[in-house]
Amino acid sequence: MPHVTPTRGARLDRRTRAARAEGGDTRGALLDAAAEVFAERGFRDASVDEVARRAGFSKGALYWHFAGKDELFMALLEERVDRPMREMIELLESAPPQQDMGPEASRRFVDFLRGSPDLLLLDHEYWAQAVRDPELRARYAERHARLRAALGQALLTRVRHLGGPTDAPPAEDMATAMMGLAAGLARQKLVDPDAVPDDLLGDVLVLIYAGIVARAQRRAEP
Repeated sequence: MPHVTPTRGARLDRRTRAARAEGGDTRGALLDAAAEVFAERGFRDASVDEVARRAGFSKGALYWHFAGKDELFMALLEERVDRPMREMIELLESAPPQQDMGPEASRRFVDFLRGSPDLLLLDHEYWAQAVRDPELRARYAERHARLRAALGQALLTRVRHLGGPTDAPPAEDMATAMMGLAAGLARQKLVDPDAVPDDLLGDVLVLIYAGIVARAQRRAEP
């Protein structure tokens, strides 16, 4: 059989024969195992060897899907933490003007906290390391920039649907504030659940928007 040179840009399959033979949702199983291992050991002490072993796959299978521990961890955050946020962003952008999004935001916020507290703790741990490591910080900042841009666009669309003020703060600035608020309340609720009522996030977001509208109305008065 003639030797075939891989096309430039194509990914060279460096998995072992056993890894190539492994069927099923390998990537999903690896992420499930990663969630368990990272939660038990933390980002720093977790190893790709243990993740692969826990998932029941070879290390070659893990490296076929992820370049290393950093990429595996970022994929875990993006799929298990960011995806619910993106679903909420899409709902915010597409919801009819008459729909009050405050209760929906609160409900999803609480559901996520109850279902994935370990992932939020891991996100915070990664943030703490990223602050000290320029390479990790760049990846973390890039991830948040994508979320911020998506939320900013959804907020802009929502304001237009509601006939909101044209002199509102820049949409991405509002997105930054809302993401910071949600993250802060999440950490507080994990420490002291009773200090953060289930409907607090949605209520505060509604008050923020009402304040923007009220300020615009005052400025418009003669």
